[in-house]
Amino acid sequence: MVEYCRLCLNFVGGPAFPAHRQAETSNPSVNARMTAGLRWYLTSSALFLIPGGVQMVLFPYLVAVYLHESPTRVGIAQMAGQLPMLLLILFGGVVGDRVDQRRLLLFLQTVMMLPPLVIAGLESNGFLTYSVLIAWAIFGGTLGAFAQPARDALLNRIAGPEIQRVVILVIGVQFGIQIIGFAIGSQAATLGVVPVLFMQSFAMLCAMLATRRIPLAEPAVRTQPRQHPLRDIAEALRMAWQHEAIRPAVIQAFSVGLFFAGSYIVILPLMVRDLYHGTSVGIAMAFAANMLGSTTTIFVLMRLGGVQRPGRALLIGSMFSLSVLALLTQELSLVMFYVAIYLWGMCGGIGMTMSRSIVQEAAPDSHRARLLSVFSLGMMGGMPIGSFMLGACVDLLGPRQAVWVPVLGMLAITVLLRLFTRLWYVERNPPK
Repeated sequence: MVEYCRLCLNFVGGPAFPAHRQAETSNPSVNARMTAGLRWYLTSSALFLIPGGVQMVLFPYLVAVYLHESPTRVGIAQMAGQLPMLLLILFGGVVGDRVDQRRLLLFLQTVMMLPPLVIAGLESNGFLTYSVLIAWAIFGGTLGAFAQPARDALLNRIAGPEIQRVVILVIGVQFGIQIIGFAIGSQAATLGVVPVLFMQSFAMLCAMLATRRIPLAEPAVRTQPRQHPLRDIAEALRMAWQHEAIRPAVIQAFSVGLFFAGSYIVILPLMVRDLYHGTSVGIAMAFAANMLGSTTTIFVLMRLGGVQRPGRALLIGSMFSLSVLALLTQELSLVMFYVAIYLWGMCGGIGMTMSRSIVQEAAPDSHRARLLSVFSLGMMGGMPIGSFMLGACVDLLGPRQAVWVPVLGMLAITVLLRLFTRLWYVERNPPK
């Protein structure tokens, strides 16, 4: 498998650096501190993603199966959690550049422990309704709009010189650990909703404790007066649009959010419910199959040491991804349904790592959180539109035929990016 992938990657530039090459510093104490920081960052990120994995399974289960809402209302519920990201994530990037990201994450993770406990109390007393779930999604999305840019910017502070390899490692750890969240969420139909919510809150507590162990940053020396937040946001948007590598990466991220992420969080749960008569276990298995596929790709990328031409890999991976997604338009057995989702995840692992590493490497330190928030806005900005659109498409066309909408849409975007941008020629920055 690794040898086959090595041959394929020769077309996109091959390994950028030997896998055994290690970044070195002339200061051993700095190297040790950075190693400790990266270790606790990985631990914190992994634990942070467990509640996220629980939420990804539990929320659609509650809406689609527990309350048995229509596909359109499922799409609206998923959209509700993504709209705050769309509206607030650029402000989250400004905050992430202005304050210590570690302290900000500690505050946000402490607050994030509370909503699952509130929902558990409401469920125990019979007050869990569609409106309550919408409010839960909006509140969680609001907190996430400030947490995501802070986590992304903090990574660069502790990553060291080979950013692409560390990004691949972080995403791989997150995907692998998130499957634990899927397993916990899948127990909602057997253990009940309340125990799962308590486990979700406990995992967030553990993430907060791990974040406390990340070393403090040295106080930044501000050489210029702070601008108005809206001017900071405008500056980041202008910089992202003018940058030949960041602009197509953001456009591709938006298209992934619009077409692929919408399919992932809306169409897959509805397929499990309507075509295979599954419950929370079936939804969890669908999400886990996708994550296992992405984790497989990330493992291979780690063995190969990264990719020299991430833009080329991004476009090729997108074409493979939409081709595999088209398999879901066919009448598949349950086993082949999960196999197709696994293969789709393998293709998605390329896009997730390559697009993020392009922005991580291209963004200057002074604007990193803001530019990463623009990238996240691209992804999150497409998701609420895609969730609503694809929920309505399932109502009109059925779950199988609705898959043609993201397949054809992503095909058009990929062709346009190849023809009218320089994404195909973007290369990895070597470590200094």
